[in-house]
Amino acid sequence: MSMKFSFFCALPRTGATFLGSVLNQSKQIQMTPNSILPDIFLNLFNIKESSVFKNFPYHTGLDNIISRIFYNYYKDVPTEHILEKAPWGTPYHLELLKCMFKERKFVILVRPILECLASFAKAKTDKKDLELWCDSLMDPDHGILGKNIWAINNLIDNNEEHIIITYDELIQKPQKQIEKIFKFLNLRPEKLPLTNLKQFKFDGISYDDKHVDGPFHSIRVDKPEKINYKVEDYLPRRIIDKYENISIRTTRIWKDDFR
Repeated sequence: MSMKFSFFCALPRTGATFLGSVLNQSKQIQMTPNSILPDIFLNLFNIKESSVFKNFPYHTGLDNIISRIFYNYYKDVPTEHILEKAPWGTPYHLELLKCMFKERKFVILVRPILECLASFAKAKTDKKDLELWCDSLMDPDHGILGKNIWAINNLIDNNEEHIIITYDELIQKPQKQIEKIFKFLNLRPEKLPLTNLKQFKFDGISYDDKHVDGPFHSIRVDKPEKINYKVEDYLPRRIIDKYENISIRTTRIWKDDFR
């Protein structure tokens, strides 16, 4: 169990796939795709509420499985350090990490919320029911954007050890941000290529975006570049008005108001 784990909480559409494509050229560290481990933990804990388990509550055996999930899941990945990507900052997930890891480090990647939503809308294949879709993305319990906002704000509110990188910083000065990550995670300095990249892979596997409503994980392989556009060109006015004041560190108020 010598492999080390750190955690990556990113708003979607912030350049995370590009960052992973760069980092995964290293043998020191590998950044995961969107992780299913939070769902695995939830399902295992739900088993404890089942009638079969309560009929014979062998906690030791199930706890042995839970305590080794990170190591067993990634044991065949040839790296020293896993940067695990998931909304680990939500209160439930953060308490879980506190039980499993005495020390925790978080790399946080952010972008203005409306830019994230507009980027989603721009890439979405089917533009039907766009307003409802944006609302579903912003749901703090189940939406990929809303849940990560909640997670990031909770990490900051709880003073978890973290660094924050913005989308603009990553695109404009990627090498500086790579150095920042390596230093924060106590990795050996390493110069990684930033051009002529390959699409994101983890342990030889790529995203298969035919199962989602858009090419959300394709990157420019020649060089990082921000495509400037107006959010008004892609988002309905109601969505802009509803979410224009949502930002990092306002989750507690927003989550109550959202209901």
